[in-house]
Amino acid sequence: MDNNFYLEILEHTNIGIFVLDGNGNYLYVNDHYCGLLANKTREFYMNSSIPKLKEQGYFKNGVWEQVLRKNAPVVALLTITDKDSNQIHQLFVSGAPTFNNDGSIKYIFFIVESMENLNQRVQAGILNTHNCTDFSLVTKAPTTDIIAESPMMKELLVLLANVSKTDASILIVGPTGSGKEVLAEYAHRNSLRSKGPFISVDCASIPETLLESELLGYEKGAFTGASTQGKMGLIESANGGTLFLDEINSMPLGLQGKLLRVLETRTVKRLGSLNAKPIDFRLLCASNENLETLARNGNFRSDLYYRISVVPIHIPPLRERKEDIVPLAFFYLQYFCKKYTRMKVLSEELINTMLSYDWPGNVRELKNFIERIVVTSSDTDLQVETIPKSFLQGTIPDTDLQVETVAKFFLQGTVGKNELEQIRLPFSHEDTFSHRFYMEQCEKQLIQHALSQFKTPAKVAEILKLDLSNVYRKMRKYNL
Repeated sequence: MDNNFYLEILEHTNIGIFVLDGNGNYLYVNDHYCGLLANKTREFYMNSSIPKLKEQGYFKNGVWEQVLRKNAPVVALLTITDKDSNQIHQLFVSGAPTFNNDGSIKYIFFIVESMENLNQRVQAGILNTHNCTDFSLVTKAPTTDIIAESPMMKELLVLLANVSKTDASILIVGPTGSGKEVLAEYAHRNSLRSKGPFISVDCASIPETLLESELLGYEKGAFTGASTQGKMGLIESANGGTLFLDEINSMPLGLQGKLLRVLETRTVKRLGSLNAKPIDFRLLCASNENLETLARNGNFRSDLYYRISVVPIHIPPLRERKEDIVPLAFFYLQYFCKKYTRMKVLSEELINTMLSYDWPGNVRELKNFIERIVVTSSDTDLQVETIPKSFLQGTIPDTDLQVETVAKFFLQGTVGKNELEQIRLPFSHEDTFSHRFYMEQCEKQLIQHALSQFKTPAKVAEILKLDLSNVYRKMRKYNL
């Protein structure tokens, strides 16, 4: 066989391979190695050396020096800084020397693999040990940077890709934690305004008393406590780009009218100002409630609803798109393994458990779950097979069951001495129990049961006599 045969093998290997001489000069690099760092070509390496890359700040310590020092093969985990993309990569590197007749090093052959790639190969190998599963490790839809394997999400992304190129207002509706902001950012990146700012505003997290001044801005002296320099509003900051109003269903009715005025006149007037400034932005909105229903019930302005919902996008809950669970889980597993410098894979048993779970917290809950198992599992355990039942939100510990009883009694209006006597403080949990812990569990179960009974956060706010924005904050806090 000629040399071209062996060269073709090296070029088609999905592991980085390169060769150095004794002085650290690059003699050969394959395509996969070039792809480990962003925008690096074969010429970049062939005109460089390990000492030069160290001087340029790509890394501090390399395997090359260790091979020279030990005159033997070396394996190491290296952290490489890609200065061009400002990213940090963790790479497993092994170097094996060959020698001249006088014992000096002639060549050093290197094999390089990223932690993500290695983790993925190990995961695939474990899942296919007995050819008992067909789980795919594909983590991103072919034409986007969003993970979507289910037909309904792929169809949604096609629609979003088509309308992103226009200036039409998009309303993204979906349950809490389903990824509404991710889709909004995708729409911005693929729009004609992608080089402009993307201003994201969580309407539920800003107190009602501050939301107007934050959105519209204000002039100096506009109100007590106002900055002496005045302040540009978030709407004004979005000029030339995209304004994303998350949880717009929690915006007060009075402010909805002022937003509608901005959209109709394409101008914005700061608080305390007599002059309106022209403004040019694309509006994206999101809601975890049906705005049409809210508008019909008088809880949302119908004229604003029709203005912002030119293109409605509905994100289904994760339980209705099971095909996305495994790809999402693998994506976050790789992300958190890289973040915490760990190697973990999921057993088939655990994956089946995840597939049978309803994920009431949607993608956000899945992400938190994967991070939890990565950081809490033993460093020596490569494969994560089982988890504590409490790791999944649907499994309620004993303390939650007791608190759940309180919540039910309260919502039924039957809290009395007899009911309270049924509640036993969980003194068997001395390691975790405290007044604050117990009160938070009470609040969590109260909100959870109120949502299941009254369906909408607006109704829950009315029943519990809370501000709607406060209800949304608590929903996010407890991942409801």
